[in-house]
Amino acid sequence: MNNLYALFLRAMLAFSIAVGAPAALAGPLYRVSLDTSSFAGSTGFLDLGFNGGGDMGQSIARLSNFSGSFMGDATYAGDATGTVATGAALGNSTGENFFTQAVTFGGLFSFDVAFDMGNEQLGTLFTVALLNDTFDAYLGAGAELFTIDLITGMADTVTVNAADLVQIAQIAEVPEPGEWLLLATGLLLIVATRRMQQRG
Repeated sequence: MNNLYALFLRAMLAFSIAVGAPAALAGPLYRVSLDTSSFAGSTGFLDLGFNGGGDMGQSIARLSNFSGSFMGDATYAGDATGTVATGAALGNSTGENFFTQAVTFGGLFSFDVAFDMGNEQLGTLFTVALLNDTFDAYLGAGAELFTIDLITGMADTVTVNAADLVQIAQIAEVPEPGEWLLLATGLLLIVATRRMQQRG
């Protein structure tokens, strides 16, 4: 009976750590603000990309808390889903992955982005650009407003090409209470398993 109980504890331990630890130890969250007042009176597009070194399919950019003057539905290329209302996700399973939203310029646009990184070592580039209404010219910079270069196990590299338009802050991602509970359960199961081994 003791062996069956120990096996059950080990199974619960593995489950708790597998589910709880990645979320509780998640990477940074970036809060992004774009000031489009210099383009007031015009429309165009907010273009978000997440592109890697070809068919990696391991990482995801999770976008949430959008605010700004958005128009109509988003358009998608590659591994992109979601809306500005519900949040969006960009994978890197194809070479070109974009979430593009029509906007009315003149105010402040903001959103949060966090990354679930896979094990690939080739790197993935998150890009943010503003484009004109005919989709043939960048606004605010000669290319993207800023990029975040991500490689698993290395610090992110943030490159801002339009410092007058972009505010980007890296903040700690706060896990959900349920995620902390799962991690705490796993740690308690470790203690219980150790005590059983010492008694046995």
